[in-house]
Amino acid sequence: MMIRALDANRDWTFGKGKSSYKRQQLALNQNLKTRLFEWKGDCFFDNEAGVDWKNRLAKADQASPLQEEIRVVILKTDGVTAVDNLDLTFDSISRNLTVSYTIQTIYIGEPISDEVQI
Repeated sequence: MMIRALDANRDWTFGKGKSSYKRQQLALNQNLKTRLFEWKGDCFFDNEAGVDWKNRLAKADQASPLQEEIRVVILKTDGVTAVDNLDLTFDSISRNLTVSYTIQTIYIGEPISDEVQI
């Protein structure tokens, strides 16, 4: 797998030759994070892609369905073979959701742990 690298503002990088791309595990990590930021219905050629953030975050009792929806998005990411752990932490003051996960991938035999702040 090879994809164009993103900068700190999540914009594509250009002008650095091969350094403007990520490969294998780094590409998978970036792809997964990008998919978690995606809103359902936002992609014109795949309205079912992404997370239904609008409806899930609007109601307090949506934690379990939101966690399951995020699990499905992670599992549907190319290169992910299993989700070992998934935790959601919502900070009501900063209004940030932190998604922490441990996954198995096709690239490395050991689990990969990371987190995304949404």
